[in-house]
Amino acid sequence: MRVCGQLYPFSSSASYEVEALIDNGQIHISYDLNRAVRCSLDSLSLSTPIPGVATQASFPSGERFVPHSSDFVWPAHKKHKGIAKLERHYVMIFSALLLTPLLIYALLFKVVPSTAVWLVDYVPESVVDTMGQQSMYLIEENFLSESELPPETQSQIHLIWDEALAAVALSKERYQLDIYASEHFGANAFALPHGQIVITDDLIEALADNPNAIRAVFLHEIGHVEGKHSIRLAAQAFAGTIAMSFIFGDMEGILELIIGSGNLIMGAQFSQKMEWEADEFALQRLTHIGHSSADFADALKRLKALSEAQDSTSEEDGTWLEYLSTHPSLDERIKHAQTYQTK
Repeated sequence: MRVCGQLYPFSSSASYEVEALIDNGQIHISYDLNRAVRCSLDSLSLSTPIPGVATQASFPSGERFVPHSSDFVWPAHKKHKGIAKLERHYVMIFSALLLTPLLIYALLFKVVPSTAVWLVDYVPESVVDTMGQQSMYLIEENFLSESELPPETQSQIHLIWDEALAAVALSKERYQLDIYASEHFGANAFALPHGQIVITDDLIEALADNPNAIRAVFLHEIGHVEGKHSIRLAAQAFAGTIAMSFIFGDMEGILELIIGSGNLIMGAQFSQKMEWEADEFALQRLTHIGHSSADFADALKRLKALSEAQDSTSEEDGTWLEYLSTHPSLDERIKHAQTYQTK
């Protein structure tokens, strides 16, 4: 086989129009009077085949040979011939354009969440504690202040908390309650992955005439911890970042996510599915210990009323009842709680 092309000698700016002879697994090229280069085809270093571009061959001694024809396929590269054909196949190209986004969607929204649910059972408790404590530190430093409620009111809330834990057979070593004032969160309660529950002065005051509603809120937040919702969100973010890094070739995001795991939990919003799971936990436990699911419905109705009142008096966002902005429809949840006792 003879192949015409351009030869570029090693350590030289010159180039030569040559004809390469390929025979019995060897390549031989004569150039510049009595000079020549020869080696086996297996010893050639070939550039990546690109449709429409000639594949360059580099000799062990440093010379480079570029065929004139972009369609020439080196014997050592016959395995890429099929790939080259696919790259020229318009149906395959358009199919890839269509299927790639679908595959990415399936990976990020189906495979990754399923993997995250599986991973949470293997997360060490020490990691959970570190993530929860780091998150609490950030929240406390930026958004919380010492409670302004009278000591006797705080004692009553802690008594409700202790009774709720005892009623559902949960350990005080696993769970703890803290009361804070917060202009940022307003009437709110939230749970951290290591079992710390925070309730604000505003929410306690809003539910002051219905201690059972406060108990229902506690059980809802405990439901988030029991369901490992924060860890599931973090696992989804980790798995999603890894998947995106492999797809787009940026592995730096993984390290950034590991370092900022506390910020991740602090800023994460629970999905609607997780909220329904926490609601279901609270409603089951309430009815199990002899209380009415209407207590939880009442808590939600109070929060909805506060939200509507705030909307009518302030145009500022992010300063009041952020609890509500991360949750599913309150009307649906209220209706579910009101009818739960009839199931």
